[in-house]
Amino acid sequence: MFYDSYIMFKRCMRKTMRSPESIILALVVPVVMMVMFGFVFGGIADLGEISYINFIVPGIIIQCVVNGSQSTSFSVYNDMSTGIIDRFRSMAISKSAFITGHVTMSVIRSVVITAATIGGAFVIGFRPEAGLADWLIASGVLFLFIIAVTWLTVIIGLISPDNESINGFAFLFMIFTFLSSAFAPTETFPTVLRIFANNQPMTPVINTLRGLMLGFELGNDLWIALAWCVGLIVVGFLLAVKIYKSKLTR
Repeated sequence: MFYDSYIMFKRCMRKTMRSPESIILALVVPVVMMVMFGFVFGGIADLGEISYINFIVPGIIIQCVVNGSQSTSFSVYNDMSTGIIDRFRSMAISKSAFITGHVTMSVIRSVVITAATIGGAFVIGFRPEAGLADWLIASGVLFLFIIAVTWLTVIIGLISPDNESINGFAFLFMIFTFLSSAFAPTETFPTVLRIFANNQPMTPVINTLRGLMLGFELGNDLWIALAWCVGLIVVGFLLAVKIYKSKLTR
């Protein structure tokens, strides 16, 4: 099983290397977003002693993860729609290797892109106050979030009837990013939007990263973020496996 998953991972990696423009775009977009929000809109933001660049970087990191993972949906959809699954089914390989290969490749790609995004943030003025322990905890939360988003994008690739539908799901993810604490404190939102923002998964994850990186009080955000991430991983994994098996039996 592990060897089969490794072979599928290598296949996904080769496919990714054949389209370097998608990786370059995933690296460039977060930096452009930081520059645009930090220097274009940052002048109208009043956050007291906190610079707007410092405030938005955790949200940009999450947006980077979400945007970068969308290529997994397209990759899974293309494999499911081209008939190659029938070839895999006729071979003596583990049925789960197809999914685990895609997930492993997506997680590694997201980790690399996220690290590059954080490096770019330092270049344009991000100055965190986190110690080693804070960075380790933030990295752990971020890694769990990457895995959770990856499983969700695998599901999207499995259920989407066409590429346009995947773009629709990507737009939905984008809405969740903007309707969170990524670019403004949720206290400034209208009541209905504030309730939604405070009770969706991205806000506690962003608040946790922001608290750890900038030395804020975390409150319950860390535990809520962990609960969301673990819950989404479990649900995403179970749903993805169930949908994939149902596709194989048709």
